[in-house]
Amino acid sequence: MEKLIRFYEFPSLKEPYLVAGFYGWSDGGKVSSTTLLYLLSKLPSKLFAEMNPEPFYDFTVRRPYVSYKSGMMTSYLMPKNEFWYVKEVGSRSLVLFLGEEPNLNWMKYVRVIMHVIKKFGIKRVYTIGGLLDRIPHTVEPMISFFINNENLRKDVWMLGGEFTNYEGPSSIHSLILYACMKEGIEAMSIWGHSPIYLPFPDVQTTYHIIKKLVDYLNIELDLSGLEAESKDFRTRLDIELQSQPELRRLVLELEDEYYKTRRRLGYIS
Repeated sequence: MEKLIRFYEFPSLKEPYLVAGFYGWSDGGKVSSTTLLYLLSKLPSKLFAEMNPEPFYDFTVRRPYVSYKSGMMTSYLMPKNEFWYVKEVGSRSLVLFLGEEPNLNWMKYVRVIMHVIKKFGIKRVYTIGGLLDRIPHTVEPMISFFINNENLRKDVWMLGGEFTNYEGPSSIHSLILYACMKEGIEAMSIWGHSPIYLPFPDVQTTYHIIKKLVDYLNIELDLSGLEAESKDFRTRLDIELQSQPELRRLVLELEDEYYKTRRRLGYIS
C-alpha cells in the first residue's frame, strides 16, 4: 500500500465523515469538483495524503499537463488524488477527497480509498457527482440520491430527496458504495443534474448541493457569496435566452417536459 499512497501526516480525527468528489466522467456541469474545491477553500483543511497516479491512468489518454515560459519548464502536473482533513466541524472531523476518476485499476484505486477510510475510522462516506441532463436552469435544481444502507433512507428524506431506479454504466462512485457496503460502512452518493446546454460550470446546482450538505452536516459556513454567484448565474442565462432564439426554444421544451413528466414522484433519469 505504501507504493500507492503517501502520507504526510497521521491526524487524530474524531468520528470523521468523508466527502469525496471527482473530475472526469462523473463531473457533469463541474458540480462534483467545484463542490469539493469550494469546501477546501472555505474550511480550514490540511493536506495529509495523496495517491500515486501512475497505476491508475493511461497517460496517452489522460496526458500530464506541462507549462513552459520562454522555453523554460515551470510546471509538470500529474493527475491528483488528495486527502485533506478538517480537525473539527461541529461535533466531528471531516475528511475531504478530490481526485480524478481513474482509467485503470479501479479495484486497486478503491482499495486505497478504503485503506484510508478504515485507517482513520471514517464513519460515513458521501460522494458528490454531476451529470448533464434534460433539465432547464429555470426550475429548482434536481438532485438524485443513492445509498448502500437502509439506515440512510431517513437521511435522504431529511435532505429533501427522493429515490430512483437506475441500471447502466457505473462510475467510480458506485464501486465506492459497494466497497463500503461490504465493510459495513454507510455511504451515500449525491448527484446534481445540470442542464445539457451549459457552456460553463453549473454554479446554481453546485450551490444547491453545498447548501443541503452544509445544513445537514451542521457545518458553519457563510454561503452568501456562493448564493449571490448562483443568482448571477441564473440572471446571466436568462439574458442569453433573449438573444438566442434556439436556446429559448430548447429551454421552453425542457420546461414543458419537466412539468409534464419529471414532477411525477420517483422520476429521475
